[in-house]
Amino acid sequence: MIRKILSAILLLCALPAAWGQDSFRAAVAVEDGFIAVGERLARLDAAGNVVRTFPLQTPLTALALWNDTLAALDTTGSAFLTISPSGELLSRQETPAKGRLCALAADGAVLWAVTDAGEILHTRDGRQWTVLDFNALYKGFYPEMAFCAVAAGGGSVMVSGVGKNNTPAAFVSAGGTVWSERSLDYSEGGALRMLEAVPMSLSYDGLRDRFYLLCTEGVQLTLPSCSHCNSLSRYPVAALYARVPLGFDTLLLGSDGWRLLEKP
Repeated sequence: MIRKILSAILLLCALPAAWGQDSFRAAVAVEDGFIAVGERLARLDAAGNVVRTFPLQTPLTALALWNDTLAALDTTGSAFLTISPSGELLSRQETPAKGRLCALAADGAVLWAVTDAGEILHTRDGRQWTVLDFNALYKGFYPEMAFCAVAAGGGSVMVSGVGKNNTPAAFVSAGGTVWSERSLDYSEGGALRMLEAVPMSLSYDGLRDRFYLLCTEGVQLTLPSCSHCNSLSRYPVAALYARVPLGFDTLLLGSDGWRLLEKP
């Protein structure tokens, strides 16, 4: 743990602040490294070093590798985008969503998305979307949600966001129709605590078969299949934006250009 923290601090000091040239909001793993996006698109090698950058027409905030296609969202969240590996805009398609699209995740042929109006969407072709109005369906049972994160894998899909008074919450489903709340408590110092940080994104790690909830305050909440086995980690950054596994290594992206390749 000490080695991880020291490595993070060293890398944090070496990176630029704000939306600089190496500041990224999302990334996907490819055969030889990563593709990351922010104000620009970048190719990173397997060690997390920037190899080449490409300009973007608009900053991108979400990225998913879906059917060999790069699916993305821009800062408006008004449409679903596809881009080339060099950042060229290939298509811009409207969705039936009423709210702002906030996050994307791919699981095989299925692409998932969520909105700040509590909608959960999925598609197989990018043209026809199935939209679930979570707030309408679970009114009076679950709090009204503004979703900001989604991840899928291992036969499940998980969404997260905030409810009333910015209270964090997460929900999981096997098929996207029936949703169950996922506990966000964890043990620390012999006491059971509840997550207080605000969710930023979700990640699924297939090798470890678990979800990760990335939050403000540098908080990462690990969510294994056992709902009583959650664990919390902290990193020296104001907000964690993305966690991208590549084999057993993991690329972490955070605010102010923070970037860390973590090895087991």
